[in-house]
Amino acid sequence: MAETKLNIAQRISAAMNDVDYIQKEKKQGMQYTIVSHDAVTSKVRPILHKHGIVYYPRDMHVNQSGNRTEACFNVRFENIDDRTDFIDVATFGYGVDGQDKGPGKAMSYGVKYALLKVLGLETGDDPDAVQDERADHEIKPAMIDSAQISDLQGMIEGFGLNLGDVLKAFNVPRICDVPAEHYSNAVKILNKLADKKIQ
Repeated sequence: MAETKLNIAQRISAAMNDVDYIQKEKKQGMQYTIVSHDAVTSKVRPILHKHGIVYYPRDMHVNQSGNRTEACFNVRFENIDDRTDFIDVATFGYGVDGQDKGPGKAMSYGVKYALLKVLGLETGDDPDAVQDERADHEIKPAMIDSAQISDLQGMIEGFGLNLGDVLKAFNVPRICDVPAEHYSNAVKILNKLADKKIQ
């Protein structure tokens, strides 16, 4: 068990030393390999337990479009010896299902990636041939956090603005897709839209 004097950052750092790779798997009927939620959970759960860290989703924002569920939320990583000591990791998930499993898939997807990112885990087909693919992928900007999402939603409702018009002005499909670096500009846009409505 973790020493009680360690804070959450120190505990996560210690956990990162205990796990560094999760191998992808190919499931029956699939043409490509994946890192499943269950594989990630199986790998990291005992390590987080060892270092006195619990995690859980919170601040959920869900959008349902047909059989597609989109969820933006935080995953909180908490020190079991001090519930005021935690970090929140912003994440998102998508779940497509013809029945009622879309929300669960979306949450599992988001939790999986929060675990991978907070522990800095690499994934690949062969642990002996891990390659750095960062140069092959566009680096995505950090998105606004749950508090900023709530602030923007509160302004939209308070000003009586149309959400579709706001998203068009922001040039994003959802509020949670606003890049963190554009938050202050988003506030300015809302104020301008409100001024136009008054005029």
